[in-house]
Amino acid sequence: MANRPVLDPYAVLGVRRDASALQVARARRRLAKRFHPDLHPGQDVSESMRRVNEAWYILSSAHRRAEYDRSHPRAGTPSSGHWAPSMRDVHPTQPNTTRSWASWRTTAEETRAAPPTRRQPGEIPVVTTRRPPPIAPAERTFRDSGWAALLAALVLLALLVATVVAGRLS
Repeated sequence: MANRPVLDPYAVLGVRRDASALQVARARRRLAKRFHPDLHPGQDVSESMRRVNEAWYILSSAHRRAEYDRSHPRAGTPSSGHWAPSMRDVHPTQPNTTRSWASWRTTAEETRAAPPTRRQPGEIPVVTTRRPPPIAPAERTFRDSGWAALLAALVLLALLVATVVAGRLS
């Protein structure tokens, strides 16, 4: 066991360094189902299961985990192992202008010089909704008001009560 290289338990289990104990346990259980020799006979998964068990042994105990973190300060960080970035950091160049957002606003002359839009001044915009236009107050009838719906609900309720009472009497 002394000849084997030290494995990063965070990379083996696929968890971040700040993972909770529950996240570590869930990752270990998921990998145990994937690599357990009893569940996969005939496949050579024993080495993978051994690595999962070693990682679990280190990360399952708070004391062993703290000791491993002290002795391997870069383990499980984005700059090592499984969590290593695939690309270098992008450092954008410094802006080459000192104009602020307020100085980018257009002036009245720039607005007048802009090409005209499809809608001309004074043109009434077309409303693109699916809702029917509201009924003008002069055209409203009793049926269009909310009182008609209330009256219909009361009639249905009265019919329901009458049928229940008639069912009890018979």
